[in-house]
Amino acid sequence: MILSRVPAVALIPILSANEIVLLAVIMVPVLLLYLFILVSEEAFELAGIKISHAFFMTFGALIGSFIDIPLATVNGVTLAVNVGGCLIPIALSAEILVKRRVALMPSLFSVAVVTVVSYLFSFPVAGEGILMPFYISPLVGAAAGLLFTGAGPTAAGAAYIGGTMGTLIGADFLNLATPGTIQVIAGDAPALLSIGGAGVFDGIFLTGIFAVFLATLATRRLRRSQKDAEKVRHE
Repeated sequence: MILSRVPAVALIPILSANEIVLLAVIMVPVLLLYLFILVSEEAFELAGIKISHAFFMTFGALIGSFIDIPLATVNGVTLAVNVGGCLIPIALSAEILVKRRVALMPSLFSVAVVTVVSYLFSFPVAGEGILMPFYISPLVGAAAGLLFTGAGPTAAGAAYIGGTMGTLIGADFLNLATPGTIQVIAGDAPALLSIGGAGVFDGIFLTGIFAVFLATLATRRLRRSQKDAEKVRHE
Protein backbone atom coordinates (compact mmCIF):
# COMPACT_ATOMS: atom_id res chain seq x y z
CA MET A 1 0.00 0.00 0.00
CA ILE A 2 1.32 3.44 -0.93
CA LEU A 3 0.35 6.31 1.30
CA SER A 4 0.23 9.77 -0.18
CA ARG A 5 0.42 12.98 1.79
CA VAL A 6 -1.48 14.82 -0.91
CA PRO A 7 -4.87 15.73 0.53
CA ALA A 8 -7.77 13.93 -1.15
CA VAL A 9 -10.62 15.96 -2.53
CA ALA A 10 -14.06 14.36 -2.91
CA LEU A 11 -16.07 15.73 -5.79
CA ILE A 12 -19.74 15.37 -4.88
CA PRO A 13 -22.23 16.91 -7.29
CA ILE A 14 -24.85 18.88 -5.45
CA LEU A 15 -28.29 18.67 -7.03
CA SER A 16 -31.35 20.57 -6.07
CA ALA A 17 -34.57 18.77 -5.20
CA ASN A 18 -36.10 19.69 -8.56
CA GLU A 19 -33.05 18.39 -10.43
CA ILE A 20 -33.21 15.09 -8.53
CA VAL A 21 -36.89 14.69 -9.39
CA LEU A 22 -36.17 15.51 -13.04
CA LEU A 23 -33.33 12.97 -13.13
CA ALA A 24 -35.60 10.31 -11.65
CA VAL A 25 -38.33 11.09 -14.15
CA ILE A 26 -35.83 10.63 -16.99
CA MET A 27 -33.96 7.60 -15.66
CA VAL A 28 -36.83 5.44 -14.43
CA PRO A 29 -38.44 5.04 -17.89
CA VAL A 30 -35.01 4.43 -19.42
CA LEU A 31 -34.24 1.69 -16.90
CA LEU A 32 -37.68 0.13 -17.38
CA LEU A 33 -37.21 0.16 -21.14
CA TYR A 34 -33.77 -1.45 -20.80
CA LEU A 35 -35.20 -4.14 -18.52
CA PHE A 36 -38.08 -4.69 -20.93
CA ILE A 37 -35.66 -5.25 -23.82
CA LEU A 38 -33.54 -7.72 -21.83
CA VAL A 39 -36.56 -9.69 -20.65
CA SER A 40 -38.10 -9.76 -24.13
CA GLU A 41 -34.93 -11.05 -25.78
CA GLU A 42 -34.54 -13.75 -23.12
CA ALA A 43 -38.13 -14.86 -23.62
CA PHE A 44 -37.72 -15.09 -27.40
CA GLU A 45 -34.61 -17.21 -26.99
CA LEU A 46 -36.47 -19.56 -24.66
CA ALA A 47 -39.22 -19.85 -27.26
CA GLY A 48 -36.65 -20.89 -29.87
CA ILE A 49 -35.94 -17.57 -31.59
CA LYS A 50 -32.31 -16.75 -32.41
CA ILE A 51 -30.71 -13.90 -30.47
CA SER A 52 -30.35 -11.75 -33.60
CA HIS A 53 -34.03 -12.18 -34.46
CA ALA A 54 -35.00 -11.61 -30.83
CA PHE A 55 -33.19 -8.26 -30.81
CA PHE A 56 -34.86 -6.99 -33.96
CA MET A 57 -38.27 -8.35 -32.97
CA THR A 58 -38.09 -6.59 -29.61
CA PHE A 59 -37.23 -3.23 -31.13
CA GLY A 60 -39.74 -3.85 -33.88
CA ALA A 61 -42.44 -4.42 -31.29
CA LEU A 62 -41.47 -1.26 -29.40
CA ILE A 63 -41.49 0.92 -32.50
CA GLY A 64 -44.42 -0.89 -34.09
CA SER A 65 -46.59 -0.36 -31.03
CA PHE A 66 -47.05 3.23 -32.27
CA ILE A 67 -47.97 2.18 -35.82
CA ASP A 68 -51.54 1.28 -36.79
CA ILE A 69 -52.41 0.05 -40.27
CA PRO A 70 -56.03 0.85 -41.22
CA LEU A 71 -58.04 -2.04 -42.67
CA ALA A 72 -61.59 -0.78 -43.10
CA THR A 73 -64.00 1.92 -41.97
CA VAL A 74 -67.49 0.96 -40.82
CA ASN A 75 -70.00 3.65 -39.81
CA GLY A 76 -67.24 6.12 -39.04
CA VAL A 77 -65.19 3.60 -37.03
CA THR A 78 -61.82 2.67 -38.52
CA LEU A 79 -60.54 -0.84 -37.80
CA ALA A 80 -56.75 -1.14 -37.82
CA VAL A 81 -54.04 -3.62 -36.85
CA ASN A 82 -51.14 -2.62 -34.64
CA VAL A 83 -47.71 -3.62 -35.92
CA GLY A 84 -46.13 -4.27 -32.53
CA GLY A 85 -49.09 -5.89 -30.82
CA CYS A 86 -50.58 -7.87 -33.70
CA LEU A 87 -48.39 -8.34 -36.77
CA ILE A 88 -45.10 -9.06 -34.97
CA PRO A 89 -46.59 -11.71 -32.62
CA ILE A 90 -48.17 -13.35 -35.68
CA ALA A 91 -44.80 -13.30 -37.49
CA LEU A 92 -43.02 -14.75 -34.45
CA SER A 93 -45.59 -17.51 -34.04
CA ALA A 94 -45.30 -18.37 -37.73
CA GLU A 95 -41.50 -18.53 -37.49
CA ILE A 96 -41.65 -20.87 -34.49
CA LEU A 97 -44.01 -23.19 -36.37
CA VAL A 98 -42.29 -23.04 -39.77
CA LYS A 99 -38.91 -23.86 -38.26
CA ARG A 100 -40.54 -26.67 -36.26
CA ARG A 101 -39.40 -25.47 -32.88
CA VAL A 102 -42.74 -26.72 -31.60
CA ALA A 103 -45.19 -29.25 -33.05
CA LEU A 104 -48.32 -28.02 -34.80
CA MET A 105 -50.98 -29.85 -32.77
CA PRO A 106 -49.83 -28.72 -29.28
CA SER A 107 -49.75 -25.17 -30.62
CA LEU A 108 -53.25 -25.39 -32.08
CA PHE A 109 -54.65 -26.89 -28.88
CA SER A 110 -52.99 -24.14 -26.83
CA VAL A 111 -54.42 -21.47 -29.11
CA ALA A 112 -57.89 -23.02 -28.86
CA VAL A 113 -57.85 -23.09 -25.05
CA VAL A 114 -56.58 -19.51 -24.69
CA THR A 115 -59.06 -18.33 -27.33
CA VAL A 116 -62.05 -19.67 -25.39
CA VAL A 117 -60.82 -18.34 -22.04
CA SER A 118 -59.91 -14.93 -23.49
CA TYR A 119 -63.31 -14.57 -25.09
CA LEU A 120 -65.10 -15.48 -21.87
CA PHE A 121 -63.10 -13.08 -19.68
CA SER A 122 -62.80 -10.09 -22.03
CA PHE A 123 -65.40 -7.35 -22.33
CA PRO A 124 -65.85 -4.08 -24.26
CA VAL A 125 -65.62 -0.77 -22.37
CA ALA A 126 -66.93 2.45 -23.84
CA GLY A 127 -64.18 4.82 -24.86
CA GLU A 128 -61.38 2.40 -23.90
CA GLY A 129 -61.58 -0.79 -25.93
CA ILE A 130 -61.68 -4.50 -25.09
CA LEU A 131 -60.34 -5.20 -21.61
CA MET A 132 -59.40 -8.37 -19.77
CA PRO A 133 -57.53 -9.13 -16.51
CA PHE A 134 -53.87 -9.20 -17.51
CA TYR A 135 -52.87 -12.36 -15.65
CA ILE A 136 -55.41 -14.67 -17.34
CA SER A 137 -53.83 -15.14 -20.78
CA PRO A 138 -50.23 -15.72 -19.56
CA LEU A 139 -51.37 -18.25 -16.96
CA VAL A 140 -53.67 -20.12 -19.35
CA GLY A 141 -51.08 -19.96 -22.16
CA ALA A 142 -48.34 -21.35 -19.92
CA ALA A 143 -50.63 -24.09 -18.55
CA ALA A 144 -51.76 -25.08 -22.05
CA GLY A 145 -48.17 -25.15 -23.33
CA LEU A 146 -47.12 -27.41 -20.46
CA LEU A 147 -50.16 -29.68 -20.81
CA PHE A 148 -50.07 -30.24 -24.55
CA THR A 149 -46.29 -30.70 -24.81
CA GLY A 150 -46.03 -32.90 -21.73
CA ALA A 151 -43.87 -30.22 -20.04
CA GLY A 152 -41.24 -30.89 -22.68
CA PRO A 153 -38.58 -28.57 -24.12
CA THR A 154 -41.06 -27.06 -26.59
CA ALA A 155 -43.46 -25.89 -23.86
CA ALA A 156 -42.19 -22.30 -24.07
CA GLY A 157 -42.87 -22.10 -27.80
CA ALA A 158 -46.37 -23.54 -27.44
CA ALA A 159 -47.05 -21.15 -24.55
CA TYR A 160 -46.00 -18.15 -26.64
CA ILE A 161 -48.13 -19.13 -29.62
CA GLY A 162 -51.10 -20.03 -27.45
CA GLY A 163 -50.86 -16.90 -25.33
CA THR A 164 -50.50 -14.41 -28.17
CA MET A 165 -52.64 -15.95 -30.89
CA GLY A 166 -55.32 -17.10 -28.46
CA THR A 167 -55.60 -13.61 -27.00
CA LEU A 168 -55.73 -12.00 -30.43
CA ILE A 169 -58.46 -14.34 -31.63
CA GLY A 170 -60.50 -14.60 -28.44
CA ALA A 171 -60.22 -11.12 -26.95
CA ASP A 172 -59.96 -9.05 -30.13
CA PHE A 173 -61.26 -10.79 -33.26
CA LEU A 174 -64.20 -12.67 -31.72
CA ASN A 175 -65.29 -9.69 -29.63
CA LEU A 176 -65.14 -7.37 -32.63
CA ALA A 177 -67.16 -9.90 -34.60
CA THR A 178 -69.82 -9.96 -31.86
CA PRO A 179 -72.73 -7.69 -32.85
CA GLY A 180 -72.86 -4.46 -30.86
CA THR A 181 -69.25 -4.52 -29.59
CA ILE A 182 -67.99 -1.75 -31.86
CA GLN A 183 -70.95 0.46 -31.00
CA VAL A 184 -70.34 -0.06 -27.27
CA ILE A 185 -66.68 0.95 -27.56
CA ALA A 186 -66.96 3.83 -30.02
CA GLY A 187 -70.48 5.05 -29.41
CA ASP A 188 -71.71 7.38 -32.13
CA ALA A 189 -68.41 9.25 -32.49
CA PRO A 190 -65.72 8.53 -35.14
CA ALA A 191 -63.00 6.33 -33.64
CA LEU A 192 -59.95 4.20 -34.42
CA LEU A 193 -60.04 0.65 -33.04
CA SER A 194 -56.55 -0.83 -33.12
CA ILE A 195 -56.29 -4.62 -32.88
CA GLY A 196 -53.37 -5.39 -30.59
CA GLY A 197 -52.65 -1.74 -29.88
CA ALA A 198 -52.04 -0.59 -26.32
CA GLY A 199 -48.90 1.54 -26.41
CA VAL A 200 -45.33 0.43 -25.62
CA PHE A 201 -46.21 -2.17 -23.00
CA ASP A 202 -48.72 -3.88 -25.27
CA GLY A 203 -50.93 -6.48 -23.58
CA ILE A 204 -50.61 -9.17 -26.26
CA PHE A 205 -46.84 -8.74 -26.61
CA LEU A 206 -46.36 -8.97 -22.84
CA THR A 207 -48.74 -11.92 -22.65
CA GLY A 208 -46.38 -13.92 -24.85
CA ILE A 209 -43.36 -12.88 -22.79
CA PHE A 210 -44.88 -13.85 -19.45
CA ALA A 211 -46.38 -17.08 -20.83
CA VAL A 212 -42.89 -18.16 -22.00
CA PHE A 213 -41.30 -17.45 -18.62
CA LEU A 214 -44.05 -19.19 -16.68
CA ALA A 215 -43.89 -22.27 -18.90
CA THR A 216 -40.09 -22.39 -18.76
CA LEU A 217 -40.03 -22.00 -14.98
CA ALA A 218 -42.62 -24.72 -14.50
CA THR A 219 -40.84 -27.06 -16.92
CA ARG A 220 -37.52 -26.68 -15.11
CA ARG A 221 -39.15 -27.27 -11.74
CA LEU A 222 -40.88 -30.41 -12.99
CA ARG A 223 -37.63 -31.73 -14.44
CA ARG A 224 -35.79 -31.11 -11.18
CA SER A 225 -38.47 -32.88 -9.18
CA GLN A 226 -38.33 -35.83 -11.58
CA LYS A 227 -34.55 -36.02 -11.28
CA ASP A 228 -34.77 -35.85 -7.49
CA ALA A 229 -37.35 -38.65 -7.50
CA GLU A 230 -35.09 -40.79 -9.69
CA LYS A 231 -32.13 -40.20 -7.35
CA VAL A 232 -34.21 -41.28 -4.38
CA ARG A 233 -35.23 -44.48 -6.18
CA HIS A 234 -31.64 -45.35 -7.09
CA GLU A 235 -30.51 -44.74 -3.52
